[in-house]
Amino acid sequence: MQLQAHFYDIQQVITQHLETAQDEILAAVAWFTDREIFDVLCQQAQAGVRVSIAVLADDINQAPGALNFPRLRNLGGKVALLPPGSDGEPMMHHKFCVLDGHTVITGSYNWSRNAQRNDENITVATEAPEFAAKYRQAFHDLLLRTGQAGENATPDAEAARRRLEVVRNLILLGEQEDLSRHLVKLRSVAQALQLQPIMQALERGAYKEALESIEDYLRRRSAIAVREDTDVPRLQLELQALELRLLSLSEEKDDLERRLVIFNRRYSDALGPLLTEVLKARADLAKQEAEVSRRRATEGEASMQDAEQDAERAEQAQRDWQDYQYQYTEQQAAVPPGKLGAEEEAELKRLYRRACGLCHPDRFSDEQKAAAHRAFVRLQEVYNANDLQAMGGLYEELKASGLSVAPRSSTLSRADALRAAIAELRHRITETLRQLQALHSSEGAALLRKAGDGESDWTLFFERQAHLLQVELKRLRQALATARR
Repeated sequence: MQLQAHFYDIQQVITQHLETAQDEILAAVAWFTDREIFDVLCQQAQAGVRVSIAVLADDINQAPGALNFPRLRNLGGKVALLPPGSDGEPMMHHKFCVLDGHTVITGSYNWSRNAQRNDENITVATEAPEFAAKYRQAFHDLLLRTGQAGENATPDAEAARRRLEVVRNLILLGEQEDLSRHLVKLRSVAQALQLQPIMQALERGAYKEALESIEDYLRRRSAIAVREDTDVPRLQLELQALELRLLSLSEEKDDLERRLVIFNRRYSDALGPLLTEVLKARADLAKQEAEVSRRRATEGEASMQDAEQDAERAEQAQRDWQDYQYQYTEQQAAVPPGKLGAEEEAELKRLYRRACGLCHPDRFSDEQKAAAHRAFVRLQEVYNANDLQAMGGLYEELKASGLSVAPRSSTLSRADALRAAIAELRHRITETLRQLQALHSSEGAALLRKAGDGESDWTLFFERQAHLLQVELKRLRQALATARR
């Protein structure tokens, strides 16, 4: 499985993946108003791709001027308009898409016009047939629960059992007028679960016969299986999606941090001595200007306030120079990160992603977090050092260490434990997003974006920066010579 987090141009990322689908597109998105994505779905349906979407039947998706869903149906696509939620039925709030049974797109992004203006993100999991199968089943289960069964769906016997209990209680309360919506949903699974005798009795109004058949069905269900918490499969899938989303966000953050570390070292190697001279010249000039300002203030030719401000600027310039000298000395004492070509860089990232899956602390239970954390710290050190050989050795070591176990999404089986783990991961995702956004907003990241993607781009950038620094140094020295006259 390959994971990639996306924070920008999300609509374009989604449409590009949709255009690659050859066989099937399944999408469950609460709100769908994006015409460009809709046009791609229509084009794919017209080309013979099996397109099925599920959206809410609410005021947003059915407003005047909304998407022309009948157009997609006429092209062979399937559109399920789901009830917005009531009477204990949860509202569909999914945002996922499954492509050709091996790619999953999931995250916070609705396929809407508003989402393009919001701070959203998605994770794309490719080469992930087992993961995609779970989402594909979740899509069909969603249709089953709302009486709109899809192809190859597995009937939810537990949901039918609970609904039959509701039907029985309504009959006993004499509230037969409320049966209709439950019968609609039971009818879609009646044949698969052998409920025809019950349905026929209910439709004839033979409620005594129906009650006897319902009681017999419920007894048989209790005899053959112990009741399981039906939320568990859904919660396990949600937890797995959150685990993968957190992993992809963490990898994105780690990669940006690594690139910043390497860029800063390359910047220091290329420009450190020249930048030190520039900062020293700025400090000397600021000091000279402060002395002149102080003398003029003493002679009454300038205000003491201006003199004090110039003195503060001189002190700050001196600190900037001294701080950078210390930073440069420390940086040069450390072993520089290795230099990799494009193919080696890609291999380093590939091994890092696989190694993350074996030791990322957020994927482990409390008992194993300490060991996973120690392994992860080592992994980070090797990654930041750009050491491909060491990364390969560490990856093999992690595979053989026995640390890797099934993630919590497959080991937790109680609904309350799963909900607690989900709440924890949601908090970690929020925190990781905050850190990642702070990194993207930093001065270092802005400079990195300006410099370019690879080290070849950086070399040209450093040459341009060196020229600018030399011009600045010449100007400062001339200004200092003038100030001393």
